[in-house]
Amino acid sequence: MGYLISLAIVMFVMIFVAILGNSVVCYIVYQKPAMRSAINLLLATLALADLLSAILCMPFSFVTVIAQKWIFGNEVCLVNGILYAFLVTEATFVLVTISIDRYLIIVRRRDTLTPQKARLYIGLSWAISFIAAIPPLFGWGKYGFKSGQMQCTLNFPSRTLGELTYGLVFFGGTFIVPLVIMGYCYFYILKTVRRNSSRIQNHPPPPGSVLGTKMHRPGRMNIDYSFKTRAFTTILILFIVFVMTSLPYSITRFVLLFSGQTKFSLSANAIIVWLFYLNSTLNPVIYYWRINKFREACIDLMPSWCQIPNCLPGRTIRRIRPHAIYEVDKKIQVSAI
Repeated sequence: MGYLISLAIVMFVMIFVAILGNSVVCYIVYQKPAMRSAINLLLATLALADLLSAILCMPFSFVTVIAQKWIFGNEVCLVNGILYAFLVTEATFVLVTISIDRYLIIVRRRDTLTPQKARLYIGLSWAISFIAAIPPLFGWGKYGFKSGQMQCTLNFPSRTLGELTYGLVFFGGTFIVPLVIMGYCYFYILKTVRRNSSRIQNHPPPPGSVLGTKMHRPGRMNIDYSFKTRAFTTILILFIVFVMTSLPYSITRFVLLFSGQTKFSLSANAIIVWLFYLNSTLNPVIYYWRINKFREACIDLMPSWCQIPNCLPGRTIRRIRPHAIYEVDKKIQVSAI
């Protein structure tokens, strides 16, 4: 009983932080037009997927841990499984889009992602994620709940050829392939950053420039290359957290598709599932820690009597208005990170 109480407290804190933090991210990008750069729109979409996961999926796992069984019925289990697969896939596809964007900027020296293109890619990612999650509604694969689980998910081990093939396609297309793409992008990004870091640091700003070292090609936007390279560190941290939190869950489910094991210990499954959910909780914390403009925007939203940020060591608290800092136009696009 003490173990369940401790686990319930941890889960409740995770849900609270995930809902609050991701809500703030979405609100800031929605409320401040100057913060709607391409990368910020992608980060806001990631935050929206995490927010919906915290609202629509995590509470069911929370209740299941307390009750130690699924109490919501088969229909809710089906909807819960679809939402879970849909939102997890969407968050993964957004991270893939961000990694490809950083790869093009840093390795290929091409900044082609505009806010309009970002909106198009976001719409496509939502559509593809939904299509990937609904085949069990039409008989290809099946969502269900088994004793010891915390979440309605794909049936394991696979009982039919359809369940096996859908499981392979789903995990391959929504985790393995995206992981390979992101790993490829970040490998070459790190290689390029390491090779060019000294050159970037030693280039003084050109006369009359306020942004620092830039790259310019006729017909393209001016790119603050060194700024975007520094911003890559934040994206890399998001990727590392994604891998560390999702790898145990994905590998376990992938292996169980072929195994004869039908039960999972409650404690082991709880750790794996809530480690996976931890990604939704940590993302807004990473934004606050790494992105100065996001942190300043959060402080700007806080009431004057709230002195919590003053407790953070090494932070100079300045109440500013973010829209006075950002400037987005056709020639120069400054990201929030």
